[in-house]
Amino acid sequence: MTTTTRVPRLNVRRFMRGACFAGAFVLLSALSLFAHDFWIVPNAFVITPGGTIEIRGQTGTKFPTSVSAVAPERVAEARLVGASDDERISDLSVKDSSLILRHKPSTPGQRIVAVALVARSSRTTPANLKRYIALEGNRELAERYEREGAYPKSDSLTQRAAKYAKTIVEIGRGGPRAFSKTVGHALEFVPVNDPSALRAGDSLAVRLLFRGQPVAGAHLHAGAAAPPNAMQDGGAAEQDLSVVTGADGVAKIPLARAGLWNVRTLHAAPMVGSAEWEVAFATLVFEVNARNGGQIESRGEVALAASDSSDVAAVVVAYHAAMVAGDSAAALALLASDAIILESGGVETREEYRSHHLPGDIGFARGIKSERGPVRVVVHGDIAWATSTSTTQGEYRGRQINSSGAELMVLSRTPNGWKIRAIHWSSRARRQ
Repeated sequence: MTTTTRVPRLNVRRFMRGACFAGAFVLLSALSLFAHDFWIVPNAFVITPGGTIEIRGQTGTKFPTSVSAVAPERVAEARLVGASDDERISDLSVKDSSLILRHKPSTPGQRIVAVALVARSSRTTPANLKRYIALEGNRELAERYEREGAYPKSDSLTQRAAKYAKTIVEIGRGGPRAFSKTVGHALEFVPVNDPSALRAGDSLAVRLLFRGQPVAGAHLHAGAAAPPNAMQDGGAAEQDLSVVTGADGVAKIPLARAGLWNVRTLHAAPMVGSAEWEVAFATLVFEVNARNGGQIESRGEVALAASDSSDVAAVVVAYHAAMVAGDSAAALALLASDAIILESGGVETREEYRSHHLPGDIGFARGIKSERGPVRVVVHGDIAWATSTSTTQGEYRGRQINSSGAELMVLSRTPNGWKIRAIHWSSRARRQ
């Protein structure tokens, strides 16, 4: 008599589906951890009429450096948009780790350089889509969609990711303005004031549009590149801040120093009439010029004077930049001689703070990164106060930190600009 042993039947379809999702999750995790922004950076922001514009397409995590070159075939479109013309850029090549775009404009005037990369589609799960949005830099949007129950209820969906980049250059001096034109990207920044007029201490107002409509409550990240000869210890010489768009999709970026700046964000939403979700990335690169002897330099057009509120915000941003850079002299220079600091249940004068808590505060600022929220400023005559919040998470000197902070700075106007008269810091542990 032969004995037959029954072997349980393997559900191959279920096994393969699970394996595919597991593989997709691993791949998505890897891509999220090493995700790159895409910027376009001109070799000069002012080009002599008749000359050739050369622009570098940079992809990386540290503005404006590039870790790998985008292949020309990945460029869906590259354009030079003027006040009354729109030219296609077709001279694309690769040099080292950069995509290179070259073009000779036909007429003088301001131009928007606009580049869109080919969209990439992939299968994912609702949970992984949420994680992807959060890890790419828009945790607030990911969490809002979760609260609203906006994510699909299906096991899987198609995610379509695309990147869009803009910068603005001048062909000659003056000429027709083009900065406020839209170029038709799915997600794009549209400046409200002219970037060519920006000086250190000014603010740039930008409107974020998704499919042509303003995006309210969007979290934008703006940053200044480190000076070429600055110490690069953990990005200490860089400057980075976050701002939030209002109901009209506009956010104001205080520009504390001269140099090369960028603003970047992502936005995700289900595509109308489709089961796909669209994840769009947008960047805008611009230049901030220095002031000359306290006066705004003339470039042939009327520069926008910095408002009191933007001047105050710039002082706050500069103070924190000095702390992260480890520059105690720069930080103290922003404090009035009679300034007081309220921290850890105590009150210190400027001199007491310099010799007691300042070195520890600098060490903490350099040792662990804080995500700072927007600076809110109220000005009454020659007095102003600025409030902001922050979150700090990580390890510092063997201790795990996970806290929320609040800051109040009181400033007054002086012949040498706004000075900080008082600072009050408070913090508390965040709930897990």
